[in-house]
Amino acid sequence: MRGAPAIASVFLLALLRAAGASAGAITGEVVVAPADLAIRDMSKPNPYVGQLSASARSVAAATVDTAYGAAWVADPEPETGPPPPPARMDQLGQRFVPRILVVQAGQTVEFHNSDNVFHNIFSYSPPKRFDLGRYPKGKSRSVTFAKPGAVQVYCDIHSDMRADIIVAPTRRFALIGRSGRFRIENVPAGSHTVKVWLPSSGERMVTVDVPAKGAASLPPLEP
Repeated sequence: MRGAPAIASVFLLALLRAAGASAGAITGEVVVAPADLAIRDMSKPNPYVGQLSASARSVAAATVDTAYGAAWVADPEPETGPPPPPARMDQLGQRFVPRILVVQAGQTVEFHNSDNVFHNIFSYSPPKRFDLGRYPKGKSRSVTFAKPGAVQVYCDIHSDMRADIIVAPTRRFALIGRSGRFRIENVPAGSHTVKVWLPSSGERMVTVDVPAKGAASLPPLEP
């Protein structure tokens, strides 16, 4: 019987290797319209905020914020285990940073205020309606996003502020860069529904067959 644990370990390792071998990837490319590329130029910072938030603007300029859209697998099996740690969406120079954020269902987002003015963050989107009330610089308030979908986020005080939070059902998602290309890793083999979202055109859906190894390529998606 001494060999039983070792045999069980070998069997478990074989199962894990087989599971890993049966996962592929999805690659795709969408046409990123000028309206999508201009999403970071829509707000008009308050001179008061800009004058007093020079350090905050420096932080914003150094922050990696390269997402222009998102893509995710919409029909996966539910994942077990705890959700990822909280994500962060800052308010810098009267802008949301990042402008587009993708999280997993069940994940919490911390809305931090780095500006020298009050903000009041809210959303009326069906997946998650909330109103955080007014709070000052240095404070944070958090929201947990349980349902998948697109959530538009605004500031009740500054009407030109907007962000989009895409809540994906699992970790199988990818950000879409300026080129329009994306790659979703670790997708189980089989037929899957992929959703693609851009600010200008909203959500689109396509079906793809993912191989046990390698990548499936989606046809180019037009607006």
